[in-house]
Amino acid sequence: MKSRTYFLVNDTRYDNHHGGLTVVRNLHAGMQAREWTCTGSLPVSSSPSRLGRYRQSIGQAALIIVNGEGSLHHDSRNALRLLDVCAALQKTCPVVLVNALWQDNHDARWLGVLDGFRAVYTRDRRSQQQIQALGIKAGYAPDLTFYDYPQFAPARRVSYGCTDSVLNDWTCMALQACSQDHEISFLTLFTGKVQYSRGLRDWDKRIKTWIYPWLWKSLGIKVPPRYQSLPYAIADTRQFLGTLASFRAVCVARYHALCFAFQQQVPFVAVASNAHKSESLIEEAGLPLDAFVLPRVGIRELKERLAEAIRGYAGVEERIRDFNRQAKQHIESMFDEVTQCD
Repeated sequence: MKSRTYFLVNDTRYDNHHGGLTVVRNLHAGMQAREWTCTGSLPVSSSPSRLGRYRQSIGQAALIIVNGEGSLHHDSRNALRLLDVCAALQKTCPVVLVNALWQDNHDARWLGVLDGFRAVYTRDRRSQQQIQALGIKAGYAPDLTFYDYPQFAPARRVSYGCTDSVLNDWTCMALQACSQDHEISFLTLFTGKVQYSRGLRDWDKRIKTWIYPWLWKSLGIKVPPRYQSLPYAIADTRQFLGTLASFRAVCVARYHALCFAFQQQVPFVAVASNAHKSESLIEEAGLPLDAFVLPRVGIRELKERLAEAIRGYAGVEERIRDFNRQAKQHIESMFDEVTQCD
């Protein structure tokens, strides 16, 4: 029976970082609250050739939900994979796109697929405006991490934090900064272990996750920055959020780290990423970009900007609280519409 069943595309839990884990957990929670059941999911970075392995789960679904997350920008490799996956799935049953970033993709390439979605929801208004400019109806609901999260009580905050980034040069700089200044603690969004795996396809990831950090820490052998950061990883998401909430201020270089700072009401400065992700979120809360987006700075200037963030945060704290409250309302409305699209 297909009623109230859905299949998830772009399951970002397989990236094994706290942002993707929280997004997918909250997506399932929102659907379950409306008595919908998930038949299965297609892992992030999957190509259309993998769809055959999920034929039964797709066939049991009345609706396919595509988690756009941070993939759909600049016709990236993952964006084009999703384009082909969506084009194939739209021939089988209703498909909706939710939680999507959208930036500077090739209009003609995407227009037919965008028009084929039963509903489109972006997680920021810049993305919404770009899609609407193509003549496609698009709704807005903030990132799914805002749907449900633990709220840690303010504690005595004594140190600063600095996160990793999708940009390797920033992660290297952040690791260096934290090693030279013990008042700044490094924080990675990766969990440090492969909790979600595609079996043999991820055997190399398991080996790298285990051995690369040891090669870096013990032998000084250069490995990619992601693996240099893993010795600092916190496996449990709740513990990770509690650690972030304990900082006086945090420099966030990943979009979901910024979302978490909003939710835990930690003063922050943000580092620009590979798309307009962070700037859009800051704008939507009514915060000035020049005060909360960090230009490239050195180690000494980093601590100065974090101290400035604390001083400036008092004037915007209520705006962030309001954004957090309204975010969940937008997401609830999105779920209500999506579940009418089967």
